[in-house]
Order: sequence, then structure tokens, then C-alpha cells
Amino acid sequence: MPWISEQDVLAFSSYQAQNGTYGALIQLDEHGRVVLDTLSVERRGSFLFVFINGRLITELEVDRRVSDGKIYIPSGLTAADIDLMKKDWRLIGQPKRQSR
Repeated sequence: MPWISEQDVLAFSSYQAQNGTYGALIQLDEHGRVVLDTLSVERRGSFLFVFINGRLITELEVDRRVSDGKIYIPSGLTAADIDLMKKDWRLIGQPKRQSR
């Protein structure tokens, strides 16, 4: 079971990486922020694996406490991944979406 899932994502921001893929900054909601903070304290020295659309995008070494609720994905996302993310999550800085 994942510690953090797509239900914990509040917003994101993406950019084009030098290798032609995309990277992203993912902002978690309060639940995700608490889980990430706990994970970063209790699992220091281990790795956090990031899967998007069923693919392993990156592995991040837990080397410090992360209490701001942000996960930085340096690269590995496709344009199609970004398009799907835009359908589910708002961009950082945009107002919250209205419930459907």
C-alpha cells in the first residue's frame, strides 16, 4: 500500500526538463503533508518511489525531514502524463476547483 496517493495531491506545477521529459512539483493536502513529514522522519535513509500512471517515474532518497508537503519530481514525466494530471489536479497558484 502506498503511504501517499493521488487523493493526497492538492495541486502541481510542471516544467520541461533538459532530457525532453517533464518534471513537476507536487503539493500535498494536509493529510499528505503529515504523512510525508512522518515518513521523512521515520524512514530516513530509505527511498521513496514515485509511480505515475502505473510507471516508476523516480526514486527519491529520504535524506532530510520534509514538512512542507511538497514532492519534487526532477524528470521522467511525458506530455500525456501532464495532460492527465491537469484533468485531476489544479495548477499551483490557481484557485481551488469547485466540487462537481
